[in-house]
Amino acid sequence: MAILQILQYPDLRLRRKGYRVGNVKAAKIQKTIEDILETLRNVEHCAGLAATQLDIKDPPNITVINTADNNEPLCLINLQIISADSDVINDEGCMSVYPHDIHAKVKRAGKVKVKALDRHGNEIEFEAKDRLAQCLQHEHDHLQGILYIDRLEKSERLLLDKRIAELTAPAKKIQNIL
Repeated sequence: MAILQILQYPDLRLRRKGYRVGNVKAAKIQKTIEDILETLRNVEHCAGLAATQLDIKDPPNITVINTADNNEPLCLINLQIISADSDVINDEGCMSVYPHDIHAKVKRAGKVKVKALDRHGNEIEFEAKDRLAQCLQHEHDHLQGILYIDRLEKSERLLLDKRIAELTAPAKKIQNIL
């Protein structure tokens, strides 16, 4: 098992879509799952990770999500959202978008029904609400190359981009000095 690097915005690899997994039991897929799980276990305050937000050359459609019940994280392969309803607005952040500094209010469905394969290739289907529904949608977006900041209103996004520019300015100044 390896701890993988979490890609940071504005890395263009965050815009990749995860490829659909055919053989879940393939050694490469099982190793990828183990590496993503190991990474999740070693990142504080991380609700979930998608393969597309990690330094994986050709990321599969795999996400792992911590659940509130402290069981083994959910491993979802080829995740699909098959229904969504009751919009809610909640605070959201991301391990790939300045997680300690940037958060925003994002409108998402308060309840979703999802379908996926588990790490053993078994088809699973379940409903989720509240925080888990938000997390499933967030990770599903990652697997489609979408970041939560893409869901913001234009004015909110401009303010957020300004804040990101402020956060990266000191690093740019140091690079210019060197």
